[in-house]
Amino acid sequence: MKVANLVGTSENTCNCGSWLAHWEKFSGQQALVCSVQGCRNFSDVGAHVQTSGGLLGSKWAIVPMCHEHNQAAGQLDIYDDTRMVSANVSETCGSQGLLRR
Repeated sequence: MKVANLVGTSENTCNCGSWLAHWEKFSGQQALVCSVQGCRNFSDVGAHVQTSGGLLGSKWAIVPMCHEHNQAAGQLDIYDDTRMVSANVSETCGSQGLLRR
């Protein structure tokens, strides 16, 4: 699945303490490895990506990624079974610290 990596979103916050914790809480999974196809690095961060269609439509989502891929601009191929968690905190962890778009 192709997603657009959104670079420059580090100032955005949520009530979970980190975007990786946010992904774990709302995906029901533990983040282990980077979601980018072929990468074997540990997931260090919850990365902001933009979907292009599918169940979430064209919205911002969080997926686990390594630091290296989180810094990469442009489109990335992530595993098809990666759970996409909404980056819109009003839909997930509360109304404080709303994600700025």
